[in-house]
Amino acid sequence: MDTLTTRAAKDLRTRLAIQEAAITLCLDQGFAATSTRAIADRAGVSERTLFRTFGTKAAIFWYDAFLSRVVRALTPDPDPVAALTKAIRTALGTVTPEQWALELGRRAVIVREPDLIATGTQELNAGAARIAAVLTPPLASPAQAFDLVLFARFAVAGMGAVPVHAGTTPQAWGAELERVVHKAAHGALEQP
Repeated sequence: MDTLTTRAAKDLRTRLAIQEAAITLCLDQGFAATSTRAIADRAGVSERTLFRTFGTKAAIFWYDAFLSRVVRALTPDPDPVAALTKAIRTALGTVTPEQWALELGRRAVIVREPDLIATGTQELNAGAARIAAVLTPPLASPAQAFDLVLFARFAVAGMGAVPVHAGTTPQAWGAELERVVHKAAHGALEQP
């Protein structure tokens, strides 16, 4: 697993501070009523930094720190299901209670705001592309590369659809994420 450089760690702290501020404010005031200025002030950054970091207010909610951890933990393996399952377990082992609370808040804001759901496709596709890039062997045939892109997209879309609520534990969520990976590889309607 790659470790974060000092610069990357600082960037991650900035992302998480902005995201935490946005989640707190949007849960309290609603997405439309929360200004980027208020988010930046609460996060202790300039509004310019907020936009350099995320581009848009909506993008704040689609930055998925957990998915980024999964990508960093992912290693090439002839068995993509095993590789992605292992990366999920590794990433889940790094989630602190504070990060779990942030994830619950992020998802709560997204569910409350239908406009946010529509904007998440680009971020999810980028995460899936990073996963497919790691899993695709250098000498993969075009058909194999395409299959791995589909697998990664199905897995990431499914991971985003796993419901969470205040009573969901990271372990229960992780078990569902692993189930999604298997469904992405073998089909959603396959019988166990």
